[in-house]
Amino acid sequence: MTAVTTPTQADVVDEVRAWLAAHWDPELPLADWRATLADSGWACPSWPRQWYGRGLPVSMEPVVADEIYRAGAVGPAVGGGMGLAAPTILATASDDVKARFLRRIVTGEDTWCQLFSEPTNGSDLAGLITRAERDGDEWVVNGQKVWNTSAHHADFGMLLARTDWSVPKHRGITYFVLPMHQPGVEVRPLKQMNGHASFNEVFLTDARIPVTHVVGDAGEGWRVALTTLAHERRFGAQSRPRFAGDGRCVREARAEAEEYFAVYSWYPQRAGRADLLVEHARRAGVAADPVVRQAIAEVLSVYRANQWMAQRAAAARRLGRSPGPRARSASSARRWWPGPRPAPTRSSPAPAGCCRGVPASSMP
Repeated sequence: MTAVTTPTQADVVDEVRAWLAAHWDPELPLADWRATLADSGWACPSWPRQWYGRGLPVSMEPVVADEIYRAGAVGPAVGGGMGLAAPTILATASDDVKARFLRRIVTGEDTWCQLFSEPTNGSDLAGLITRAERDGDEWVVNGQKVWNTSAHHADFGMLLARTDWSVPKHRGITYFVLPMHQPGVEVRPLKQMNGHASFNEVFLTDARIPVTHVVGDAGEGWRVALTTLAHERRFGAQSRPRFAGDGRCVREARAEAEEYFAVYSWYPQRAGRADLLVEHARRAGVAADPVVRQAIAEVLSVYRANQWMAQRAAAARRLGRSPGPRARSASSARRWWPGPRPAPTRSSPAPAGCCRGVPASSMP
């Protein structure tokens, strides 16, 4: 038996530097560069070699990413595809599904959104009522999803739907890859009071999904969904990619990132602007009000807890561990969130009053 030798960090640095020196061309089209990067395995170095990786420890991912940055090169695509869909497919899907979707996620050819929450089932995700019924070589889906970031431009959606109503709710769910560009899928933006539309609602009317687009086994979608939710904790800590170079490839990658992160210019759950609350309270003259101060403290507590849980999930990944079995950090925070405050009175201004009189231009 031949012993397997784990490469040292110095070995990895030398190898990726040599590869970048031989292959990186800043004037390449982004699509061509990403295809080369994906096939080399350096885009996702901890993935198995047969699935566009190099079989390295997870701890080597930031090492490789730093070398790509230092070379002025561009890494894999950003977004829900790489952050949520890819690790879920890699961990739970059949080889056919992996071959169908993984490479195009890495190259950024396909964009993704998450279709889990419903108007009547938020924290009780397993109580979802969107249904999928088998019709020959397809599943036919009807229902509604809500709070769906990026659904307005996604190519595919990570969809949970109920396929068996005769078993306990956690066992009758199937995880699908939904083609978004079809007549049965209608995406409507949810306009917020600040004028932004960070989220969408998605209406499914006889939408069709090939039977080959099931992730895991039919009826086992809850188990697959837990994988997505575990990675969502880490995804919540995502940041804009860094670019050190210039050239056509970098310009296209920068434009891609700007388009993706535009939706987070005011995104209360993930990007978060809790940092603006104190400033707005002072401008509105209510910073000394004890009710407003308590409301701000509650918001900041949840904000900090979400940040810490995302950082803990990222640290677990660097050590080669699972991000954790708990659901999204916001769900964990709801366990101790005190709930909606009573309706404000003249002597009890609402937290929203912190922003009263602040021009919209001052909000990112």
